[in-house]
Amino acid sequence: MAKLKLLIFTALFSIIALTNPVNAQILENTQISTSPELNYLQAVINKENAVETNKSTLFDAGNSFIPNPDQEQSYFWDFGDGNSDEGIEVLHMYKEPGDYTITLTIKDGENESIATKNIYSYRKIILLLSDNIAIKERLEVIKQYAKQEGVYIQVIESFGSSTEFISEEILAKKLIKDSSSIENSKEILIWTEQNAGLNALSRFIQSKEKEINFEQKSIIIIDNDFSNGTNRLQNQYNLISPKNILVAKEVAIYPLIESSDNQELIEKLNNGGYEYKVVDEKFGKLRPWNFMSYIVNILIEKGIPDNTIALLLLLPIIAFIITIMKQFVGLTTFGIYTPAIMTLSFLIIGVHAGLLTLLAAFTAAAIAKIALKGTRMLFIPKMSIVITLVALSLLFILTLSLYLDLFNAEFLSIAIFPMIILSTLVEKLIKVKDEKKLMSTLVLMGETTVVALVAFIIAGGKINIGSSGFQIKIVRETILNYPELIFLLLILNFAIGKWSGLRLVERYRFREILRHIEE
Repeated sequence: MAKLKLLIFTALFSIIALTNPVNAQILENTQISTSPELNYLQAVINKENAVETNKSTLFDAGNSFIPNPDQEQSYFWDFGDGNSDEGIEVLHMYKEPGDYTITLTIKDGENESIATKNIYSYRKIILLLSDNIAIKERLEVIKQYAKQEGVYIQVIESFGSSTEFISEEILAKKLIKDSSSIENSKEILIWTEQNAGLNALSRFIQSKEKEINFEQKSIIIIDNDFSNGTNRLQNQYNLISPKNILVAKEVAIYPLIESSDNQELIEKLNNGGYEYKVVDEKFGKLRPWNFMSYIVNILIEKGIPDNTIALLLLLPIIAFIITIMKQFVGLTTFGIYTPAIMTLSFLIIGVHAGLLTLLAAFTAAAIAKIALKGTRMLFIPKMSIVITLVALSLLFILTLSLYLDLFNAEFLSIAIFPMIILSTLVEKLIKVKDEKKLMSTLVLMGETTVVALVAFIIAGGKINIGSSGFQIKIVRETILNYPELIFLLLILNFAIGKWSGLRLVERYRFREILRHIEE
């Protein structure tokens, strides 16, 4: 009977504790031992894994399981630095940075339970936002060095994100969920491949989940090429209102760890000859001719995400590139809308996920078309059947990609909508396939995809090849920093509309005739 009671109490306690995420994390980092064998007491230390040096911190045993609350209990704390205290809730201050083991002993006169927890006492905490998988291994070395210097680096990451848009969504969700990490940090280190970290921080501000004053917080952006992005940085500074935004190269990380505050960091950078720039209220004031930048500022201040504005500004660039590919090069596409939608989807979810979606959707559509070839049906019901089969194929692809670890669940939950939009393009294929031969249709689809890929690359999309990547940033950065240039595209498109010369494909096709004419 006693063993049965023990099992019941243990099961109930585990369910109560593990269904609470905070308790589950505490249990994961807490070692519990009990004696004698039939002891229902369960001591639990409710505290984060890191605390600030020279600051009184509350240690709480309130999550401990007490089977007989009517009995008198004693709570004894050993903080691992030669100090101890008694009580359910106690205050303690560590005077030196380092690792400490806390021991909590609970007694009720008959039974005893002991819990231990390893914590780190730091002199300062740095919040690191990153999606750069290339630094994942180096990050452990940096964290170990920081620990030796009494600095705790708390990492919020979106490693494996295929694009800036996906990374921003993941980081923003994690920041909103763990707002205390921002509140406790006076320095926020952003080490993302593009602008995802700063955008995520802006999204956190706009969410208004928790009001946090950034006036005494410094934002440090690691970027080995920080010649671009001036206006975008100024927009983000105006929204977040930190003490400053400092942009520096990777070598600035170690002076950041060694310094005690932002002023000392700047002194170390100056003394070491490191290149950097500081964005504050005096930096990059807008001029009257930057009228589009004023509009962008208003949109950002009203809560429109920076990347949403980026997509709108890139759309004219994408349309212009498609125009060049059709009018000058001579490639044929499904109009201008289809390759533009494909390009935007590639920018949002990445080219690999985009091409995989297209392949799955068009394969399912082709199979459905063949299966329904002899069926006499109206077009709309037939198209509805095709869309249903495409949806089922996407469901299969998503399941398979999770099992093969091609994409993670966080990515798929955000990327599903652009993937669905891509899959609906099969209607174009079905319509054309009724009018032309299969080979002509496949060639048309191939040329449309090629044009979309060219527009994707020129618009700043990144193509990952193995462990390296290829990206052209100049067009994207220029149009995002100087959106007024969009009006120049109107003039260029007007000029192209008046041009009536031969396209490159036509010149190649009729090269023999042209050669005879020249002779």
